Amino acid sequence: MKEDQASSLSAWDRYVSAKKAAFAAEDSGEPLTMDQLEEAIAQAAASAGIPETGMPPRAEVHPVKRSQLSKWFYLTLVVLFALLVAGLLWWGQHQQIAP
Repeated sequence: MKEDQASSLSAWDRYVSAKKAAFAAEDSGEPLTMDQLEEAIAQAAASAGIPETGMPPRAEVHPVKRSQLSKWFYLTLVVLFALLVAGLLWWGQHQQIAP
Protein backbone atom coordinates (compact mmCIF):
# COMPACT_ATOMS: atom_id res chain seq x y z
CA MET A 1 0.00 0.00 0.00
CA LYS A 2 1.39 3.39 -0.91
CA GLU A 3 2.17 5.86 1.88
CA ASP A 4 -0.18 8.60 0.62
CA GLN A 5 -2.96 6.08 0.12
CA ALA A 6 -2.41 4.60 3.61
CA SER A 7 -2.69 8.00 5.27
CA SER A 8 -6.08 8.66 3.64
CA LEU A 9 -7.58 5.40 4.95
CA SER A 10 -9.18 5.16 8.36
CA ALA A 11 -7.72 2.90 11.02
CA TRP A 12 -10.54 0.43 10.47
CA ASP A 13 -9.85 0.23 6.72
CA ARG A 14 -6.16 -0.34 7.41
CA TYR A 15 -7.05 -3.09 9.91
CA VAL A 16 -9.32 -4.81 7.39
CA SER A 17 -6.67 -4.64 4.66
CA ALA A 18 -4.08 -6.07 7.08
CA LYS A 19 -6.39 -8.98 7.89
CA LYS A 20 -7.06 -9.60 4.20
CA ALA A 21 -3.33 -9.62 3.52
CA ALA A 22 -2.76 -12.08 6.35
CA PHE A 23 -5.54 -14.37 5.16
CA ALA A 24 -4.24 -14.17 1.59
CA ALA A 25 -0.96 -15.61 2.85
CA GLU A 26 -2.98 -18.53 4.23
CA ASP A 27 -4.42 -19.33 0.80
CA SER A 28 -0.98 -19.58 -0.80
CA GLY A 29 -0.07 -22.97 0.65
CA GLU A 30 -0.70 -25.15 3.63
CA PRO A 31 -2.98 -23.80 6.37
CA LEU A 32 -1.35 -21.70 9.05
CA THR A 33 -1.64 -22.44 12.73
CA MET A 34 -3.44 -19.95 14.92
CA ASP A 35 -0.13 -18.59 16.24
CA GLN A 36 1.25 -18.17 12.72
CA LEU A 37 -1.95 -16.46 11.60
CA GLU A 38 -1.87 -14.06 14.55
CA GLU A 39 1.78 -13.29 13.81
CA ALA A 40 0.98 -12.64 10.13
CA ILE A 41 -1.86 -10.30 11.12
CA ALA A 42 0.40 -8.50 13.60
CA GLN A 43 3.12 -8.05 10.98
CA ALA A 44 0.66 -6.81 8.36
CA ALA A 45 -0.93 -4.46 10.90
CA ALA A 46 2.48 -3.11 11.92
CA SER A 47 3.38 -2.42 8.31
CA ALA A 48 0.03 -0.64 7.83
CA GLY A 49 0.63 1.57 10.87
CA ILE A 50 -2.07 0.12 13.11
CA PRO A 51 -1.50 0.12 16.90
CA GLU A 52 -0.32 -3.12 18.51
CA THR A 53 -3.79 -4.01 19.69
CA GLY A 54 -4.80 -4.44 16.05
CA MET A 55 -8.21 -2.92 16.55
CA PRO A 56 -8.88 0.80 16.24
CA PRO A 57 -10.51 2.58 19.18
CA ARG A 58 -14.29 2.22 19.30
CA ALA A 59 -14.70 5.99 19.21
CA GLU A 60 -12.95 6.07 15.84
CA VAL A 61 -15.13 3.35 14.31
CA HIS A 62 -18.39 4.57 15.89
CA PRO A 63 -18.17 8.34 16.47
CA VAL A 64 -20.20 9.84 19.31
CA LYS A 65 -23.28 11.80 18.32
CA ARG A 66 -23.46 13.54 21.69
CA SER A 67 -22.08 16.79 20.30
CA GLN A 68 -24.71 16.82 17.56
CA LEU A 69 -27.49 16.16 20.07
CA SER A 70 -26.29 18.82 22.50
CA LYS A 71 -26.10 21.33 19.64
CA TRP A 72 -29.76 20.71 18.77
CA PHE A 73 -30.75 20.70 22.45
CA TYR A 74 -29.21 24.12 23.10
CA LEU A 75 -30.58 25.53 19.84
CA THR A 76 -34.07 24.35 20.87
CA LEU A 77 -33.68 26.00 24.28
CA VAL A 78 -32.66 29.31 22.69
CA VAL A 79 -35.62 29.21 20.27
CA LEU A 80 -38.07 28.38 23.10
CA PHE A 81 -36.67 31.22 25.23
CA ALA A 82 -37.01 33.66 22.33
CA LEU A 83 -40.60 32.53 21.76
CA LEU A 84 -41.35 32.92 25.47
CA VAL A 85 -39.97 36.47 25.54
CA ALA A 86 -41.86 37.40 22.35
CA GLY A 87 -45.06 35.86 23.72
CA LEU A 88 -44.77 37.68 27.04
CA LEU A 89 -44.12 41.00 25.28
CA TRP A 90 -47.14 40.48 23.00
CA TRP A 91 -49.34 39.46 25.95
CA GLY A 92 -48.14 42.45 27.96
CA GLN A 93 -49.03 44.86 25.14
CA HIS A 94 -52.55 43.44 24.89
CA GLN A 95 -53.16 43.45 28.66
CA GLN A 96 -52.53 47.15 29.18
CA ILE A 97 -55.34 48.83 31.06
CA ALA A 98 -56.93 51.66 29.12
CA PRO A 99 -57.25 54.91 31.16
